[in-house]
Amino acid sequence: MANLEIKEHSELYIEILTNPDEILKYLHLGISIPILLEFKKYILGDIKAYNAKAIVLEKNINRKNFGNITDTTIGNVLIYDDGGEILFFGFFGVYDHDSKKIKYLIDKLIEYAKVQNYKKIRGPINIPTVIFGWGFMVEGSKKDLFICSPINPPIYQKIFFEKGFKVLFQEDRYEVPALKMDPHKNKRLISMGINTGNYKNDIFDTGDYPYKYINPGKEELLKIKKEIAEMYFKYMPPSAQITPRKLHNAENIINFIDEFGAKWMMWIVRHKKTNQMVANGYVIPNIFHKNNKGELDSLSFHSWVVHRDHRRKYLTMLMYGLTVLQAMDKKTPHFIRGGSWPVGSENIANASAARKMGGKKDRSHLILEYSF
Repeated sequence: MANLEIKEHSELYIEILTNPDEILKYLHLGISIPILLEFKKYILGDIKAYNAKAIVLEKNINRKNFGNITDTTIGNVLIYDDGGEILFFGFFGVYDHDSKKIKYLIDKLIEYAKVQNYKKIRGPINIPTVIFGWGFMVEGSKKDLFICSPINPPIYQKIFFEKGFKVLFQEDRYEVPALKMDPHKNKRLISMGINTGNYKNDIFDTGDYPYKYINPGKEELLKIKKEIAEMYFKYMPPSAQITPRKLHNAENIINFIDEFGAKWMMWIVRHKKTNQMVANGYVIPNIFHKNNKGELDSLSFHSWVVHRDHRRKYLTMLMYGLTVLQAMDKKTPHFIRGGSWPVGSENIANASAARKMGGKKDRSHLILEYSF
C-alpha cells in the first residue's frame, strides 16, 4: 500500500481491510442479493483464494455525540486479482447512493490500482459469481430478485463513465419458458444416430449417436474440474472470459449447485470413440423463488461450451433437451417452469435462439474496464 493515502482529515476517508471476517461484514453495502448464512462459506473461500481486500468508505463523526461503538462505514468495494495485471473489483456500493461518495470511492479505487502498478481495472465481478453475478444493471431492466442478477440504480455506471471507465462487455438476460424437447424425437439428432432413450448409471443412452451425455455428480466433477476449466479457456469467446482464471471458480460452482440444486444441473458430453470431453455445461438454481410446494421452479440457463472440432453436431440441442427433460420430470426433486438465459449482447446467434424459444429480454448488465 506504499504511497496510498489511507486516512484523510476530511468528512470522508478510506480504510483497507485484509481480514476475511472483517471484509465479510461490509459486503452487503455493495450488493442487492441477500448474503444468507449458507453463502458465507462460499464468500470466505473466494476471499481467501484470491487474497482479496476491501476498500471501505468511512465518514468522520463526532465521537462525543455518538460514542466509540458507532459503525462509521458507509461504502465498500472488494478488490482482488488472479496473479495477472488486472485489478478486479466487486461489491461496489455506498449505502445512500450519494454521487459525492461514489466519486470518492472510485477515485480511491483508481489510486490503489495505480500505486500497485495494475494495467487495468475490471468489474464489478462479485465473487462467488455463481451467487452474486456481475455487472451494473442497465436502466429499465427488470428488478425482481434472481440468482446472479445484481440490482443497482444507474447512477453508478454513469459516474464510472465520467471517471474514464468503458464498457467491456454487456450481458443480456432473456426470460425463457422451459420448453420440453426430447432429443430422441428430434429429426436432426435422429439423423445423427440417436435412437434410444434409456438413462442408466448417470449416462443417457444415445444409440448410434457418437456422443454420450453424462451427469457425473459432485465428486467426479471435482476430480475432472481442470479438464472442464480448460475447455472454457480454450473454446469460449473472449467476451465470455471476463472473470478471473482460478480453478476455485469451478469448485464453487460445483459445490453450490450440488448443495442447492440437483445432480442433473451439471453435465459433460464425451466422444464415445475417444472418450474426449467435447462439451459441458451447467444451470444455476434460482434459490430465491420456489412454488407453493417449496420446490425450485426456475434456473439460470447459465453456461454451455462445445469443442470447436465437434460443433454442428447438434450437441447444444442434445444438452438442452436432456437437461430440460430432467428439469420438467415430476419425479425429480424440482419442477422447473422456466428461467433466465444470459447471452453476450454481441452473440447474435444465441440471442436469436433465445427469442425462438419464446424468450424476452428483460435485463442487462455492464462490465466496465479502466486502462492506465
